[in-house]
Amino acid sequence: MFDLRSLGGDMGLRKAAWTTDEHSALADVLGARRRINAAVASELALMDHYVRNRTACASPWDTGVTEKDLFSSAICELAAALSSTFAAVNNKLQMWRQLRPLVRQGFIDGALDLERVRTIHDHLLHARPETVVALEPEILKAAREMAPSTLGREIDRLLIEADADWDRAVRKRAARTEKRIRLRRRARGLSSLTTLMTDGEADEQLSRIDAEVTRLHPEDPRSDDQRRGDAQTALMRSEALLCECPTCQVSRGDATDPEAPDTHETGGPSPETTEPSDTNFDATGETSSDISSPTSDTMPPAAPPPKPPAPDKSAPDTAMRSRPGGGTLIERWRGIVGHDPIGVHALYPDGHGGMKLPPPGALSYTPSRSLAARVRAEQPYCLHPGCNVPSERCDLDHIVEFDRQQPEKGGWTILTNIGPRCRLHHNLKTRKLWRTELLPEGVLHIVDPLGNHYFTPPAL
Repeated sequence: MFDLRSLGGDMGLRKAAWTTDEHSALADVLGARRRINAAVASELALMDHYVRNRTACASPWDTGVTEKDLFSSAICELAAALSSTFAAVNNKLQMWRQLRPLVRQGFIDGALDLERVRTIHDHLLHARPETVVALEPEILKAAREMAPSTLGREIDRLLIEADADWDRAVRKRAARTEKRIRLRRRARGLSSLTTLMTDGEADEQLSRIDAEVTRLHPEDPRSDDQRRGDAQTALMRSEALLCECPTCQVSRGDATDPEAPDTHETGGPSPETTEPSDTNFDATGETSSDISSPTSDTMPPAAPPPKPPAPDKSAPDTAMRSRPGGGTLIERWRGIVGHDPIGVHALYPDGHGGMKLPPPGALSYTPSRSLAARVRAEQPYCLHPGCNVPSERCDLDHIVEFDRQQPEKGGWTILTNIGPRCRLHHNLKTRKLWRTELLPEGVLHIVDPLGNHYFTPPAL
């Protein structure tokens, strides 16, 4: 029988002590993971309890608000409080409600984490109930030993063995109905475009990308990920992926001759300075917009403001602040608004944009094409806190309600009183469950049915 002491001297004793300590440390890590899993399950259970209570808290027959409106509002309340989105909260809630008893219990006990629970839920979705009941114990055993991606493939294998006809039918239907593309804006002017497609289509696309990459010379300085990303862009534009090795750059004339004089260093004019500059362009090349000083469609463009005097460097930094109080934009307005009701701090409480007479089109409920295009250009997403629905798919909603009986007295259809709002959040505002006002500096102030205050900063 092997004895750690046979390793020589006191090596065996040190090895035994080291092994015992590491096992204990690993047990601590696993214990912490189980507690985290159980806490996540508890959070979902409490979210479900909250939504059920909020949905049953009012009588839809007396108020005109339907049960669906109350459900949507409750999800939005959770999403705003958690700094999340309606889709993310709703997907978690629906998953929790559809979990099989054994899977849910494993989640509550901490044996399963959220990622594995979601994998089980997604791969068993729409499967026949009798098939799920038969496979559930075996799936739970696999979930305790397999990573999520491997677990998903194992579930698919079990489903094929148990019900091949159903699997073929559901794959065919999914290929026809579940394809989609999702855009997510990221930092530094980058975006991620996620495409859901069939396995065959994904393999074909990757083969085409790799075929472009293999034509590059080994000296190409880009990483594998950068080459694939550029290859995807080239294929999208029906272009060939160009090699960026020094030899290819020189042959194309892209490289700069190191012996050529640099006009920037010698004081000569650069190509950029020969063209008129546009001071409204930021570092990313996109036109910047400022809604903190909005104007109506009929007002002429304001004259350029005079240049401010040079700052006094001897003055303290606090004297340089253009906004009183400091802090972030939302932080300051939260302190100013406090718990005041809607309308106290509104920039234009009447929705008239500070104008005495309505400009052309202001008394029409539907905005003009030019106004709609300008609003969507300045506000790329739904105005509701955390909502990422693009403005092209949103309704153009009046911040101060439009009065169809007396249009001149209600909110006007002008730039300062129109904003994109997805159909879900538009309906919640129309039902008067959520209230909205525009504050100075272009900040949108929104209050939920419980009286919680949220703020949406202006678009950059």
